[in-house]
Amino acid sequence: MNQTTRIMFDALSWTPLASFVRNYRRRKVESKTAELRVTIEIDTLFNQILKNHSDMLS
Repeated sequence: MNQTTRIMFDALSWTPLASFVRNYRRRKVESKTAELRVTIEIDTLFNQILKNHSDMLS
């Protein structure tokens, strides 16, 4: 989200549209959190594979 969009949402959060802005931001945070969790899980799994099977990769 760029600076202009962030400022617009900040301004809209003080209007009757605040609930929509809050829901939009919540969905964005939840989706980003899910992406980060999956990335961390993949990194952990990959590191375990490298640790356990590094002799096969040489």
